[in-house]
Amino acid sequence: MVPLPEARTDDNSTADLTGVIRARKQQLWRSRLLSIGIILAVLAVAAVAWFSPLLGLEKVEVSGSKLVDHDEVAASVIDTSGGTPLPQIRPGKIEKAVLKEFPRAQEASVHYGGPRTLNIEITDRTPVLAITEDAGFTLYDAEAVDLGTVDTAPKGVTVLGDSGGAPDQETAAAVIRFMAELRPELRREVTTIEAKDENTITGEIDTGETKAKVVFGDSTSASLKMRTAVQLAEDGRTDIDVSVPSVPVTN
Repeated sequence: MVPLPEARTDDNSTADLTGVIRARKQQLWRSRLLSIGIILAVLAVAAVAWFSPLLGLEKVEVSGSKLVDHDEVAASVIDTSGGTPLPQIRPGKIEKAVLKEFPRAQEASVHYGGPRTLNIEITDRTPVLAITEDAGFTLYDAEAVDLGTVDTAPKGVTVLGDSGGAPDQETAAAVIRFMAELRPELRREVTTIEAKDENTITGEIDTGETKAKVVFGDSTSASLKMRTAVQLAEDGRTDIDVSVPSVPVTN
């Protein structure tokens, strides 16, 4: 900032004061015009980026999922948003669209990956039950979402064995509710489970030292039933009925 001349006190002091005021106004306006110019330049660059085809979405890279086809996700996003300048793309909107179209995904995290690229990381739903089918094992999560059919049941996932044919929807839903209520450490101890109907759930548990056959009954109070069965198995019991967990029966 250029220093202003000191005010004079001679006969021309009024004129000198007027010059000082004029100089200050000119300096203030220069600062304001410079600021306005900078703002306009930023807005111009933003406008160019907002509409520029040079920033149009061209590539989608997908990672993280074993249940969802990466190429299908990428093709879906390109189909709906390809060519759209990245500044116009809202990651949250893309995430919701991916989860809606691919229900086997639990979460989808979208990030900008470059001038024309999006990165999408998908977290799969966690299977809690594998139902035996002719073509293999159909996986279900705790919300009864069909996670597809695999040749081999994943390690740690309880298998619903063949109880005289494929279970009906009510029976499968009851078993899923039962398994979903169990904490992971309890769920892992259920090696197999069967159900003739929604009120007749049975299975085998393995505590590491003892294997036991267990009658669970319906899907209610699953955690209490399982804790009771594990405690009795640890005491050496191998045939357990906890359909009424407050009055367990053993043989």
